[in-house]
Parts: sequence; C-alpha cells; structure tokens
Amino acid sequence: MTAAKDVPSALMRQTLLDRDLVKPIIRPVIRMMPWLNVVSIGGRAIIDRGRDALLPVVDELRELLPEHRMLVLTGAGIRARHVLSVGLDLGLPTGVLASLAGVEAEQNGHLVAALLAADGVSYLPHGGVAHQLAVHLAASQAVVSSGFPPYGLHEFPPAVGKIPVHRADAGTFLLADAYGAARTVYVKDVDGVTVDGSVVPTITASGLRAMGPDASPVDPLVLDLMSTAKHVTEIQIVNGLVPGQLTDALAGKPVGTVVQAG
Repeated sequence: MTAAKDVPSALMRQTLLDRDLVKPIIRPVIRMMPWLNVVSIGGRAIIDRGRDALLPVVDELRELLPEHRMLVLTGAGIRARHVLSVGLDLGLPTGVLASLAGVEAEQNGHLVAALLAADGVSYLPHGGVAHQLAVHLAASQAVVSSGFPPYGLHEFPPAVGKIPVHRADAGTFLLADAYGAARTVYVKDVDGVTVDGSVVPTITASGLRAMGPDASPVDPLVLDLMSTAKHVTEIQIVNGLVPGQLTDALAGKPVGTVVQAG
C-alpha cells in the first residue's frame, strides 16, 4: 500500500484559519482589469425617471464608447421597494428578499443594454460577468449587468430587520474592487455630497460616514467596504441629470464628489 505523501507547499501542515500563519504567504493582489471603468446607474435616481433622464445618460455612454471600456451596472428602483414591502408582509427571509429585489436591477440592465444594442453592447448575467467579462470587452467597449451582488439566497442576515444589506451600490463597489478597476463612478440625481448647499469636491469615507446616513448619496455600506478594499481607494459621485458630468468623471476631471478611503 502506497504511503500518503504531502504535496510541497508553503501552506503544508498549516491551518488556513490561522491568519498569522497564512499572512507570510499572502502576496499583493493582481489587478485583473486595471483599464476598466465601472459605471453605476441609479435605478430610482435615473432609470425610474423614464426617457427624459435615462436617454441622455445612454447617449453620453454611447459617445464614451470609443475611448473607454466600461462595465455598466444598474440598480433597482421603486418597484423593488414594493416587492420588498410585499415580501416583508409575507414574512419571507432576507435571502429571498435579496433575490426578488435583484430581479428589478436585472430588468433595468436589460433596458440599458437594449438601448445600446446597436452599438454592440449586450447584457451579461452574473455568471457571464464573473467568467467571461474579459472576452466580451475584447469584442465590445462596454457590457451591462446588474449592480446587485450575486448573493441571492445566501445574502448576509442584517443586524436589524430583514432588508438585504448588499444592494446595487455595494455590489458595484465589490465588482470594481474584484477586477481592480481604474475608476468607479456612481451616476445619481444629485451633484454629490453637499454641505449648506455647496458641493464638497473631496471627502473621506469616514468623514462622510460621520455626517450621518442621510448625507451619503451612495449606500453607507459602500463606505464600510472601502476600508477593506484591495484596489479601489476612491469613488466618484456625479449627477446624471447634468450632461457631461459622467464624461468629465471618466476623464479624471474634478466633478461631483470624490470619496476617498482615507
């Protein structure tokens, strides 16, 4: 009988649960797509407003295609809130609520992809984004998908209540960091973070968090995720109702509010 042998490895005879033992093996994480621009289009902020708000954003994306390769992610809108309300009334668990709310974000993604279809842009489900994004971006300058993370039934239970904590803003940030994106831009219906009516051009995540949850145009969970991110050290919030702000953001110009990890 052949004796069992260890495979030579720096982790042999170590437990992967011991962070101190694993730490010497950890190396810097490779940026898979350092040229990628991740653009999040708010469901309630932009898409729910209809053609008057969405079509100008789509036109601006179309003009950006020759210069930028983009992963465009869509959020859910007011219909998801209705679904969550019904789900809560029925006593459904958090994982089911997350799956239901994510469906509307997918529908919004199909809408945006259909509007850009003539330019070779298509919608990719989560599985395609996870495994085939590179090849699709080699064929086209942009891909559209849902901003909701693919946790679904495995969504983390919140500390209070049942509403899923990971929604489109958080999912956008997680994807951008996973791919090591160059820029992460949130297209909202506000000019950025404002104090006494004036836009704050730059602020740290901790500083924005200290202002309270109502002060942040993005989900406050994003500010927490920034503290543990591997690649994305800042996000930019622009007003999609103002033509040109998205273009300026992708060009690296000071527009809207830049939130830094700090």
